Order: sequence, then structure tokens, then C-alpha cells
Amino acid sequence: MDSKDRILYILVSGVMLLLLIIVLGDFYISLKENRPIDDSVVQILQMSITGIIGIIGGYFGMKRNEDK
Repeated sequence: MDSKDRILYILVSGVMLLLLIIVLGDFYISLKENRPIDDSVVQILQMSITGIIGIIGGYFGMKRNEDK
């Protein structure tokens, strides 16, 4: 595994860990306070997942071009 692979894995796993902490924290607070889930957390999830898909897609597209 080269350095580009490691950077991608660290980036994606870090963002996923951060999202997990944010979502679990908001769910916990929502349960404790008996309120609905905050809409901004759902928007953060949507945008982040879209970004992660773009990063991974760009990485595999770049890797495919290097193999040719």
C-alpha cells in the first residue's frame, strides 16, 4: 500500500468517525430532551456522504488512469 492509499483511508475513516460521533451525540441529546433530531445534523450527513463518495470516486478514477 503506497502513501496515497494510506492518505485516502485515513481521510475517509477520520471523516466517518467524526460523523459517527456527531450523529450519536445528537441522537443521545434528542432522546434525553425528548425533541426531534436536528435538521442540520441530517444535512451534514447528506453533504459529507456525498463528499466522501466524490473523494473515493476521484481516487479510483485516478488510479485507473495510472494503470493504463
